[in-house]
Amino acid sequence: MSKYSLTPVHDFEKWDEFVEKSLEGTIFSSSDYIQAIEKPHELFYVLKGEEKKAGVSLILSDDRSGCVLDDLVIYNGIFFNFDPTMKSVKSRTERFEITEFIIQELDKRYLPVEMALAPQFEDMRPFLWHNYHSALSEKIYNCDLRYTSYLDISELVFNKNEENTKLFRNLDTLRQRNIREGRKKGAKVVAGRDIQLFLDFYSETLRAQEQSVDAKKEQRMGNLIESLLLKGKAFMYSSENSDGEVGYITIFCKDKKRAYYLFGAGHLQLADRYLGTLSFWEAFGYLARDQGVRQVDLEGVNSPNRGSFKLSFGGDLRSYFQVYKPHNLSDLHR
Repeated sequence: MSKYSLTPVHDFEKWDEFVEKSLEGTIFSSSDYIQAIEKPHELFYVLKGEEKKAGVSLILSDDRSGCVLDDLVIYNGIFFNFDPTMKSVKSRTERFEITEFIIQELDKRYLPVEMALAPQFEDMRPFLWHNYHSALSEKIYNCDLRYTSYLDISELVFNKNEENTKLFRNLDTLRQRNIREGRKKGAKVVAGRDIQLFLDFYSETLRAQEQSVDAKKEQRMGNLIESLLLKGKAFMYSSENSDGEVGYITIFCKDKKRAYYLFGAGHLQLADRYLGTLSFWEAFGYLARDQGVRQVDLEGVNSPNRGSFKLSFGGDLRSYFQVYKPHNLSDLHR
């Protein structure tokens, strides 16, 4: 019999405190965020006796038979209790055992199993070694390596001359030129709340890329943004040209550790192409000065165009994993 047990979460306030204290915990596992995405979900503690050792945040399929990835949930899955008094060698062993236990429990409950683990989740061995010698694809986990970019924006809190900051000097030359052009032409970035305008830009972008617009997903996005804005967990920034026309909108959410880039979209018919860069840059300043943010996760550097744009702000590259236990191998190529 295992020394660990899995128990459902009932007290969201205590859950949120646990998420905040965990190194792997992010806003995407908080009760405010999870409840706002309008999808079935399950939250568990891993207990050793009465002690909370880990949390598990899952998004479920509509029939609740599997736990699945969701485009609106950047990270989820497993996160551990942070105990600074425990020796690192003991902590590593315990986390390995807890992860093994969680995998076994998820195997009993769900198929498929999909999670997007935070960059701070380091030890993938329990997933890689699960049913290691099995020839059946449905019995093993696949670990998909992904990347994000972390940007330190702490210099922007007090430094009034942005061009003297290391952050500005590390920007790609084109980004620097965009910011200077925006300043010269009288562009500005303001805090906004026009969710519908953002959704219009978003739909316009998808159509320009010949992608279908998912009306249900768009509605979920709008409801999520509204909920997070009302609770002070998200912030919208709109860049305007000198005529007051909005050219680009960025949306960030935050927890006590960092801010996370959530959404962004622009007015494709507007010629002022520098407004996208300016929207990001000024948002960093607002987040640092007004919200006390020191680090931004620019999640989503996993395709050539978006990856190049976000990395051009000079952040550090961080890896994370999406894990899958599929019905069959074809599930991996959706």
